[in-house]
Amino acid sequence: MRTKLLLFFLLLGISFAGFGQAYHSSNSFFFLPQVPVQQFQGRPYRYQVSVKYVPTDTTAHLSLRAMQVGKNDYDFKHTDPLTERPRPNEWHTYTIEGQIGTGVQKLWFYSIIDGNGTFLFDNLTLHVQTSAQAWQAVPIKNGDFEHSATPLAGYETGRKDLPAGLAVALAPGQGPDQSQALRLTFSGGTLVKTAPRYGHNTAAGHTCQLPGVKLYYETYGQGNPLLLLHGNGESINSFRRQIDAFAAHFRVIAVDTRAQGQSIDTLTSPLSYNLFATDMKMLLDSLHLPSAYVVGWSDGGNTGLLMAQHYPTSVRKLVTMGANLFPTTEAVEAKMLRQSEQGRQTLLKQGKTAQARLLTLVLTEPHLTYADLATIQAPTLVLAGEKDIIKRAHTQAIAAHLPHGQAIILPGVTHYAPQENPALFNETVLNFLLDRPLTTPGLAK
Repeated sequence: MRTKLLLFFLLLGISFAGFGQAYHSSNSFFFLPQVPVQQFQGRPYRYQVSVKYVPTDTTAHLSLRAMQVGKNDYDFKHTDPLTERPRPNEWHTYTIEGQIGTGVQKLWFYSIIDGNGTFLFDNLTLHVQTSAQAWQAVPIKNGDFEHSATPLAGYETGRKDLPAGLAVALAPGQGPDQSQALRLTFSGGTLVKTAPRYGHNTAAGHTCQLPGVKLYYETYGQGNPLLLLHGNGESINSFRRQIDAFAAHFRVIAVDTRAQGQSIDTLTSPLSYNLFATDMKMLLDSLHLPSAYVVGWSDGGNTGLLMAQHYPTSVRKLVTMGANLFPTTEAVEAKMLRQSEQGRQTLLKQGKTAQARLLTLVLTEPHLTYADLATIQAPTLVLAGEKDIIKRAHTQAIAAHLPHGQAIILPGVTHYAPQENPALFNETVLNFLLDRPLTTPGLAK
């Protein structure tokens, strides 16, 4: 949960303008209540919170917004921002309104603080419209800060420890109606350069016009080229925890695959991994690169295998994470296939054909066989998580049928290993690419 909350916080992209570059405060902090609302899907809601903040310098900044979340904590449905700018030095009740969308299971109400000053909060309330004239109160645990000795009881903060310089306390008599309020006092915060948001970094971004698609990619670092290929429905940003580490050794070329991220696809025909592999070969050709190291995650791993099969001189070494040869229960957990088909049918009913096209891809491809792997000469590291949706036997079979393949099952992680344990993933990949000993437990041929 903590990682997912931090992920969304980073995606908010709060920064200070006017410095010639994006900055954030070193003591940035947020808290939020999670409120179950699955029974209110389709109904209007109104969230209110009373806030007073007294800045001590120009770094102080407050942001309020609501996040609608689906079945899991990565399923971000919609964001409802505060439409007015918070005013300093006085109590004011702020309102966020929206409609609870289909599939929304809970609402997260973010209070996001940057900089130095005193921030007081009180009277967090949520009401949902149940009829033309009636609004129902939905409880927010500890929303009035009157019934717990622990100031942030019932709230998520996305972190184990408070940032340096933050004091958290209950403030009796300091609320807007002389009630008890939550008081957050920030000191010692400084402006820190904000890292670029990968996938939207104009300084590193480029495009390449290919048949039926304008591919978007970003480049980082120097050295031998390393191509990063993300998974289905994802983007360059999926590798946000890898790019810096890899760019210390390679010229990283992180690509938004056709019809995903910022790569604009003008075709309507079915997508295929062969098409993706051809796109990558043409991209390398456009950059006058005869070959590259390739790291592919999920769909990107499938594409990497096809690149190594059809364009053998283009792939120096290959790393796949959670790849599969065919879309059956021999390779993929049945639950994942069922959920993908259910999602595809829902998207088709909603007229979201572009998204449905991506799910059709994972349900119908790839069409590789174990015999096909015998033609791949590139040294290949085949990775999967201990709790991956790709079955362990299938991962190990892929490696066993590759002439120069080896498998590692990464302990304690799922299909999302690059995000769940980036240190382990990055070290394993770099050891392989840089010809260092592979020390990760679970090595299997």
